[in-house]
Amino acid sequence: MIFVCGDTHGYEDIDKLSSKNWPEGKLLTKDDYLIILGDTGLVWDTKSSPREKRLLEWYNKKPWTTLFIDGNHENFYRLFSNEFGNVSKFGSTAKQISDSIFYLKRGNIYRIDYKRIFAFGGGESIDKERRLMYFSWWPQEIPSYGEMDKAIEQLKRYNNDVDIILTHSCSSLAFGMLTQRADIGYKRDAELGLRPFFDWIERNVKYKQWHFGHYHDDFKLDYKHFLHFENRPMQIT
Repeated sequence: MIFVCGDTHGYEDIDKLSSKNWPEGKLLTKDDYLIILGDTGLVWDTKSSPREKRLLEWYNKKPWTTLFIDGNHENFYRLFSNEFGNVSKFGSTAKQISDSIFYLKRGNIYRIDYKRIFAFGGGESIDKERRLMYFSWWPQEIPSYGEMDKAIEQLKRYNNDVDIILTHSCSSLAFGMLTQRADIGYKRDAELGLRPFFDWIERNVKYKQWHFGHYHDDFKLDYKHFLHFENRPMQIT
């Protein structure tokens, strides 16, 4: 089984994964997967720290296997470095963060639980003026055009046809539906370099479901688009 949830922000928002809020989690095994849709805070400190090790161990002790894409609040200097090795996983390449924690790299297509899953993290920190570069925000939070081009090539190999799309941010279509449901105008002018790429995906890629986080709310926007943050994880069927 595959479950997805929105941002966890280190210790700040992991209560949604507690046995109280998500009792189904106790019944899972390491052959089941929780996918966090960015802003995990699993790799955040300047270097590996006792606080971070405790958090990773908390996830490792859970019965499921944890997967995640990147959001905008990650330590990209470490996440993209050689600190974490590449491993062959789910028919592609992932980074192994810890015993049962894996990072799904931007633009890769994974086969998980008989589903073709396209992963593409990244987003924009709208408060970066109040943050310190290379300490609490990193320019790599916005994917490069090279990463987008490689993602397009990967999609073409699958004839632009996948089952699930996992991102941190979303397309203009989904954002437009979201702004009709919630007051998130403060992010309206953000990610102008990333959203057109997702718009290209909307126009050119066949998919059944698109799950994203970032906007700190929970909505089923239509039969294909799902925003996740506050509530417990949702099973992908």
